Amino acid sequence: MAVAPPGNLAAANPAANPAVSPAAPAEDSLAYLERLRSVIGTRGEPRRAKDPVSEPIIRIWCDAVGDDNPAYQDPAWAQQSRFGGITAPATTLNMWTLPGNRRAHRYGEPLDIVTEILAERGFTSVAAVNNNHEYIRPLRPGDHLSQIQHIGAVSEEKQTALGQGHFIDLVSEYVTEAGELVGRVLLRMLRWNPSTRQGAPTDDSSVVDRLQPISRPRAQAIPTRSGIGTVRSFLQPVYAVEPTEERPFVVADVELADGTTVVSDLLNVEPQAVRVGMRVDVLARETRTGELLPVFQPARPARRVDTITFADVEPGMVLAPWPVPLTQLSIAALATATFDFNDVHLDRDAALRRGARDVYMNILGSTGLVNCFLTDWAGPEAVLKAIQVRLQKQNFPGDTLTLVGTVSDKRLQDGAGLVDVAVRGYNSLGDHLVARCTLDLPVT
Repeated sequence: MAVAPPGNLAAANPAANPAVSPAAPAEDSLAYLERLRSVIGTRGEPRRAKDPVSEPIIRIWCDAVGDDNPAYQDPAWAQQSRFGGITAPATTLNMWTLPGNRRAHRYGEPLDIVTEILAERGFTSVAAVNNNHEYIRPLRPGDHLSQIQHIGAVSEEKQTALGQGHFIDLVSEYVTEAGELVGRVLLRMLRWNPSTRQGAPTDDSSVVDRLQPISRPRAQAIPTRSGIGTVRSFLQPVYAVEPTEERPFVVADVELADGTTVVSDLLNVEPQAVRVGMRVDVLARETRTGELLPVFQPARPARRVDTITFADVEPGMVLAPWPVPLTQLSIAALATATFDFNDVHLDRDAALRRGARDVYMNILGSTGLVNCFLTDWAGPEAVLKAIQVRLQKQNFPGDTLTLVGTVSDKRLQDGAGLVDVAVRGYNSLGDHLVARCTLDLPVT
């Protein structure tokens, strides 16, 4: 999720307004901080969503995420389920009231006031950091939500990897037209000055080298009759064939469905997550010499068609990894499907101006993928009750996001079977997200 700065502020673009300079603020730091913090706790007027929750928008979200959960799209199935009808994915909670590509609600909300003050001192770029959701009940088509927001906290100026900036906690409650509270969200975002970033974005050539390491297997025919295989054995070499290649890496002996066996790299998964019997997809990887070689990555885990029960889950259970290819198209699809039209997710030139090396995935896209990962594992009648996501490295096109998870706890609470799952998503740069998620599973 991202919030665009007010369009009527000349100060939002210091380059266009020479009178405003981050190096020469119009007031001392103490007065500036006091002005920021004077907004804390002030509740804004309710912001009503442009449209109610609807099945067409849910389908667009499902298409972008790749989620085939029948609870979201199959009315006949949903009617017979514990939900009694279609529900919206839980992580869509705070997308319905977003402004979209054209803001309709008036300025003057608490976040607008803080944004104006920060823009005066050059803090014009924005990135979400944490996204903590609490879901009180599932959303249904016809629910028309309003968001009531306040600023929970504003940090002092801090030096971050992106540049100097301030962290802002935006606290929101979501209510129906009848006044029913359906969920709460705490969004922590960073507003930073792009001119204070230390170091330039990585150039394209080094990105290609990082994301496309040389394949080590000797040349052999690319299997064409089967795209799915099973790991028979694997090993983790203690040194690379060439010093420039990435470590650690895994070499696997894979048997394809047609009986063909291939020994090659197993990509986009940490060595400790590899298992004998793991299902893998065949990929073709081009080396620097232009040679095509077969490599593998974990296959997407099969979506569970029933729902696992509370009794069948134990702490320590491991979810099969899910590699998600990242492209400019998939990043744009997730942003638009979640009503997030911030230019850094859609416009590479804008992203470069704001200090990124390319467009990058929005936080609602990331949480949507986690939502799908969990319900694919637990089953369509699993209810996501809460999610706490912290973003770290960004998701850029040309990379792969791999989601992994482990059951960390289970408990009975007010008759509900609650299961906590620790989810981590990583790409070639490191951890993209870490999340703690709570599911409500059938007790019997």
